[in-house]
Amino acid sequence: MKKRILFYIGLIYVGLTVSSCSDFLQKDPPSSPSESIFWQKKSDFDYALTACYSSIIDNGFTSDMGPCFDNLTDNALCQFDDGWYGKTKTMIMGDIYSTTDGFVSGVFNGSFKAISRCNLFMDKLNAYEGTDISDTDRTYMIAQVKALRAYFYHWLFFCYKEVPVFTNFLSLEEQYQPKASRKEIYDQIMKDFSEAAAALNDATYMDAPGRFTKGACYAYMARVEMFNAYSDDNGIPTGIAKPEAMKKVIEYCENVKGYALDKSLRTAFIESQQMSSTEMIFSARYAAPDLTNSANVAYCAWSCTMIQRNLVDAYECTDGKAWGESPLTVPVNEDLLTSPAADKAAVRAEREKLFINRDARMSASIIPSTVYRFPELPGYPDNAVIYDSEPGFTGFGVFRFIQPFTADEKPYNSIVGADFNLMRYAHVLLMLAEAENEANGPTAKAYDAINQVRVRAGQPELPQGLTKEQLRDRIRKEWRIETVLEGWRYFQLKQWNELKNVPAIVAQEKLYTVAAKYEDRFMFWPIPQAEIDKANGLLIQDPAYK
Repeated sequence: MKKRILFYIGLIYVGLTVSSCSDFLQKDPPSSPSESIFWQKKSDFDYALTACYSSIIDNGFTSDMGPCFDNLTDNALCQFDDGWYGKTKTMIMGDIYSTTDGFVSGVFNGSFKAISRCNLFMDKLNAYEGTDISDTDRTYMIAQVKALRAYFYHWLFFCYKEVPVFTNFLSLEEQYQPKASRKEIYDQIMKDFSEAAAALNDATYMDAPGRFTKGACYAYMARVEMFNAYSDDNGIPTGIAKPEAMKKVIEYCENVKGYALDKSLRTAFIESQQMSSTEMIFSARYAAPDLTNSANVAYCAWSCTMIQRNLVDAYECTDGKAWGESPLTVPVNEDLLTSPAADKAAVRAEREKLFINRDARMSASIIPSTVYRFPELPGYPDNAVIYDSEPGFTGFGVFRFIQPFTADEKPYNSIVGADFNLMRYAHVLLMLAEAENEANGPTAKAYDAINQVRVRAGQPELPQGLTKEQLRDRIRKEWRIETVLEGWRYFQLKQWNELKNVPAIVAQEKLYTVAAKYEDRFMFWPIPQAEIDKANGLLIQDPAYK
């Protein structure tokens, strides 16, 4: 339980430090105002609200390292054993213990640090008697921070079986708390999001970039409700949906208003276009040159994430038929592709054949053999840039959110201020399609929602007459293709109870050998042992990890 931490209210522009517990007490730096002179005026609360939001980018798991969750699935693999990438290279091999760093400790500690910030903010605002904060501003601030608290509790809910729930900033004497049940965690998340949604307006990303809006709250309520809908009465995912819960998902999705799919697949991901996006709902907010993300360095220069061939094969041809079955399939020389001694240029040319006549989302998300073609630069599609300082062993790399660079530029030196998408309208449409099919079968509403996503990508609409089971399969495939490298796949495989299938798929990868491992206990992670040790018996480890 991350209560024994130094609570930083530090901002990008303001060096304010607030200490919470004795283990981390330190003198404030000379330039930092102490707590005794902070919380005295509206501008202090404005700064503090920004600090609460900075928790999103402070924690890589909910910003630029979020795509590494795909390394735990059938989508991708991690090239390096590094905590920065969540330790996903070894996690997929079964390295999930109470002493594991990376995502296992980072999500727990980072989430509770953020929750503590939110609780302190609300405690201070509730006690504030100044007249320079209007009732309207007060309501808005509280709603923002409640939504943020719910957002971080939803991470804990998805990753750990049970965790403490607290809604006030804890004193030194109160810092250790027992775990709450999954129902209690779920109830707190939905309560916070519901109250925030009721207080916020229907502003969109263009009106409030990187801030929670009514629509963003409802979208996350839908996501949490859907995860819970696939769980049994003990909160354990089973893969079997509860129709009544799915009806709630439908309601939440239909309350997300004012958004529409962007015409271009790139608009929501390219810095120069994001402020014109009608699709972005919530994001990790960056602002170059003062605050930049590491995407071009981590995923391009270092190729930390390598795309699996299984994902490449999952993209349809442009006629809507599976690659290998469609008459539009361009055959490739598999022996050449998997030969480590083959000529590099010949292999590169052969891999490019796999991208011919394919769903446009393939070339918008994946690159073959470190070949980058940016639609935003002159000369597209003949403006190929080959950058292979750290080529991935699978032969396929990340393109989805890589910002344009030319042959004369280096990704190492990229100044990237693009937001990282956390919730898009495409996600809402696919949640609506999935929930409608599970609750009511293959209705026109379910077809319309998924077809909007497909048609935007240039793919044909799904054929009429599919059974509920057939449409379920198509929706799940659509989820995979639409949300590549956005960090959704891992949690969806959890809720569908399909994580157990990952090792067999990973074993098919011919160019990068990984002995992936699955155990039922991996559905949830252990609480970090350091927190257990400090809790004097109040915080109990998940029995699966004792």
